[in-house]
Amino acid sequence: MPGHIGIWLSFGILSPLLLAVGAIECSEKETLINPLPRRVIQPSDCLMECTGMTYIKKLQLQDNHNIRLSDSTEGDLGEYCWPTDLKCNIGESFLHAYVVLPVDISAVGHEQLEVKATAPSATTLHAHNSPTTIAESCGLRYDVTQHFSTQNPGTSLCVQVATLEDSLGDTVLKCPPYLVTFWQRSPNQRQQQSAG
Repeated sequence: MPGHIGIWLSFGILSPLLLAVGAIECSEKETLINPLPRRVIQPSDCLMECTGMTYIKKLQLQDNHNIRLSDSTEGDLGEYCWPTDLKCNIGESFLHAYVVLPVDISAVGHEQLEVKATAPSATTLHAHNSPTTIAESCGLRYDVTQHFSTQNPGTSLCVQVATLEDSLGDTVLKCPPYLVTFWQRSPNQRQQQSAG
C-alpha cells in the first residue's frame, strides 16, 4: 500500500478546562491555508468512518476537547509512522494520543496481536481498555501519549503490528493504523479570541 500523507481532521468545541500540568502548549499559530503537495492521498475509509462515529460519540458525551485524526505514513518493513511534532493552534494544549488499529474486534482481539513502538524507542504497547471518546468500532486503541510528552523536533513515532504467529499483522488490518490526538484550549485564549 502506498504511503499516506499525514492528513488530519479536526473537530471540537473549545474547552473551558484548565491547562493540564506538563502538557505541551502551542505557541505559534498554525496557518489555516497551506499549499497542497503535488500528490494528495485521500484519508483512508477507516479514518473517515471513525471520524464520523467519534464525532457522534463526542456530541453524546458532550466532550469539549478538540480531537484530530491523522493517517500514518509507511516506515521501514511493516512500520506505520507519525511525526512527533504535532500541528496545533496557539493556546492549545496536547493531552492524549492513541494509535488506533482498524481491525474487526470480534474476529481479532488485542491478545492475538503484538504491537510495538519501534521508534523513537522499542516498546511493547498494550491495548487501552478504558473508555475514551474514540468510538469502540474504530478498532483497538493503544495509548502513546508518552511519546509526545517531550518535544523532540524531527522525530517520529513508528509502530509495528504482528500476530501471535510472529508474522506481520497487515492481514488483520482493514486499513493502515491512524493516530487520534486530544487537545484542550486555554480559557484565557478562548476569551482573547472572542474579544478580538
